[in-house]
Amino acid sequence: MSSKPVLEEDEFKDRDSQGLQPLTEKTPTEEAETSKYQKMLLVMMPLIGQVICWSLYLFCSKVLGHKEIYDKKFEVIHEWQLGYVFLAVWMISYARAAAICQANGARAPARVDRPDQHVYKIMAASGSLKDSPYVMMATTGPQGRFNRAQRGVFNTDEAMPAMLANVILAGSVFGPLVPCVCLLIAYGRVTFTVKYKESVSSRGAGFLPAMIGEKILEGLVLLCAIKTVFYGRIPF
Repeated sequence: MSSKPVLEEDEFKDRDSQGLQPLTEKTPTEEAETSKYQKMLLVMMPLIGQVICWSLYLFCSKVLGHKEIYDKKFEVIHEWQLGYVFLAVWMISYARAAAICQANGARAPARVDRPDQHVYKIMAASGSLKDSPYVMMATTGPQGRFNRAQRGVFNTDEAMPAMLANVILAGSVFGPLVPCVCLLIAYGRVTFTVKYKESVSSRGAGFLPAMIGEKILEGLVLLCAIKTVFYGRIPF
């Protein structure tokens, strides 16, 4: 009975003597990396999200015949000034995205690869430990698989509070549409963790659908805020 040979992983591949990614001419600056994420997370994704959400709203209203029930809900939300709750939740989500831009921007010049989220140093002013390498997460073998899987779970946990708030608010208006979006998120999040466990580079197969679903929820909340704060001024 034959078995596949076990490939030995090189835990020092693409690391310098301190355990960081090597410094090269292609290492981006913090300013450039922060700007990249700001354009993506604060401009492109919210705009694309609104295009998708308004398209879904018009489709459900005009094609599926949900306009009457939507209008009744928007009227109640407007009457009780609850549109500002929707707006406030969206603002907090947007602020979190802005904070993520700062952390992601600082990652590249720090030369810290994922799944590491922090860098630890032995604080020795002198002696044999003075120039010790940084303390990083294990990334190879069973320990590496465990660390990456845990990071997939923690990433989901970090997004969970805002996501659940958006589910409740968007679900109170759009009803059956929201569980459909949550199916996409659930698929993406589970796939994200499974793929992340295999390798850092594979995680995008799950992260992308999860992000699309979560941004749709976020966009639906903003749509509700716009429709109810400016109630009567939007003719569709």
